[in-house]
Amino acid sequence: MDHLAKQVAELALRLTALPADGLRNDLQTLDRVEQLAIQILNEVSAVRTGRNRAPGETSGMWRAMQPMQRQ
Repeated sequence: MDHLAKQVAELALRLTALPADGLRNDLQTLDRVEQLAIQILNEVSAVRTGRNRAPGETSGMWRAMQPMQRQ
């Protein structure tokens, strides 16, 4: 997780350093930002799918509560 946090911090620094008018002509910087974002997303996805759950822990969506029916 520490490596992931460092990557996120680097991406945040690169994004804050971008000029207000954008970098339409600086393709190298845009490519690096895109690569960092893709790496971060891939690592987060790997962590989420490979996570071992503690006994009794569940995942997924809970069913919506059914209203009581009066008879």
